[in-house]
Amino acid sequence: MSRLTKIIVGLIVAVVVLVVAAVALFILTHDDAPEAVDLETTVARIEAAETADETAEPSATESTGDGADEPIATESAEGTGSDDASTAGADGTAADEGATDATSAETDIETASTDATIDAPAGLAGVWTVQVADNPGDLQGEPAVSFAGFRVDEVLNNIGDFTAVGRTAKVSGSIELSDTALVAATVEVQMGTLATDSSFRDGRIYRALNTNEFPLAVFTLVEPVELPAGMADGEAFSGSAQGDLTIKGVTNRVAFDLQAQLLGDRIVVVGSSEVIFSDFGVTAPTAPIVVSVEDNGIMEFQLIFTR
Repeated sequence: MSRLTKIIVGLIVAVVVLVVAAVALFILTHDDAPEAVDLETTVARIEAAETADETAEPSATESTGDGADEPIATESAEGTGSDDASTAGADGTAADEGATDATSAETDIETASTDATIDAPAGLAGVWTVQVADNPGDLQGEPAVSFAGFRVDEVLNNIGDFTAVGRTAKVSGSIELSDTALVAATVEVQMGTLATDSSFRDGRIYRALNTNEFPLAVFTLVEPVELPAGMADGEAFSGSAQGDLTIKGVTNRVAFDLQAQLLGDRIVVVGSSEVIFSDFGVTAPTAPIVVSVEDNGIMEFQLIFTR
């Protein structure tokens, strides 16, 4: 081997070592992988986010100027037609009283109707749509928005075990409920927007999933899911949902472990299912720093639905 060849080979080896070291340093300086989805944690985050938003909003009862809170002046009855009032006949007085009574009765009916509408339970029946966040923020942190993704275990050279978590807020879909069951559900995920804590890893994931040709992963419910009787009153649900999951153009039957709860006017749902990547024609991506990647991983989601 000539001296020039040795120098070139040495430079290539040095570059590879630097790349591996840089990737290792990037991974080591990042926080641990985010925790798996959990209903109780998700509900607490959403409530905390709402409280923060309410605190930041200005009070609607603040005065807008001098006298803004004063009642609107009404025309005084004194000195305006008092002579006419004193000369009015008894029939006129009775007519006025009758009109007043009729108006009062109509008002009472309208008020009762409004109260009944407010007090009537909304129930669960209807179609609920995924609430998509315009600015989802850091999905590797503690997101209180809709997202879907995966987690898979890796073994990294000279580092050890590491859990890679990819997530995206680019989700859409809907569920249909009766008052007692989940009767239909479809959720779509834009796989080409999945992001982990490393853009280096992300590119390899897109190639493994062939997101240019198969941009969507789709889950479709195939069997109704019975809901607890108290769910409309805020009782949490825990169970399983059977459905068809399509990834990279391949469809398999899967079961997702579900948790759900009605929170105000929204339904919060979290779920996860273990999948084998090779069942969907996906080969786990590799890299110089990666010793091995599991062929199985967890598909997970956190979805907020509105009606």
